[in-house]
Amino acid sequence: MARRNWQSVVEDMTRVQKLVHLAMRQDDYDVDRIRIELLQMRRRAYEDELTIQARRVGCPGRSGRLENGPILSELNAMCAEEAAGIINTYDYDLAGAILTIFTETPTANRYVYAKRLQAWQEKRTSWKAPQIAEWTEGSARSKAQQDFYTFNNIGGVAELLPKAAVCPVCIGWVERGEVSLREAENNPPPYHPNCPHLWSTSPDRVAREECPLLWMGE
Repeated sequence: MARRNWQSVVEDMTRVQKLVHLAMRQDDYDVDRIRIELLQMRRRAYEDELTIQARRVGCPGRSGRLENGPILSELNAMCAEEAAGIINTYDYDLAGAILTIFTETPTANRYVYAKRLQAWQEKRTSWKAPQIAEWTEGSARSKAQQDFYTFNNIGGVAELLPKAAVCPVCIGWVERGEVSLREAENNPPPYHPNCPHLWSTSPDRVAREECPLLWMGE
């Protein structure tokens, strides 16, 4: 997805507006900070979901443990890409907020901008942070399910939960009810921002003596 060009918006700003944007914009340092936060969140959710799926196949004693390797590298790459997008969107939204203040108060000085932008930032964070967290955890759990059933070669069925849905894609899967586990894992949620859905799996059980052989992220 193409990133929004906040730089071109800032180029047309007044000197005061440019200084305000410079003071409040986020940069590569913030990208790396957010990447680390997303990776920690995603790794915890991934490992927890592996533990949940092991319990569902009849191996409650196994816990997810994601070691350094290709999967962790893949998760890190996802987090790096998303972090860059998050910062880019923030800087673009910040430019828009500055222009909105100017439209409302053409005489605003940098102190007025700073005060109003602080309120804007707090309001934005109140809904943006939960949205990012939901997406990060949901995508991590979906990938954990995919990897668990692919590497362990276990079948079964699944249904999309919760049953309440608003977007056409989510409604379609909910109305289908149970589908094969393979089909479910080939169509992982989240399907859109603020998507709360996750496949509820009902896998085939494995023999107790096979539990130590389960792939659990190692």
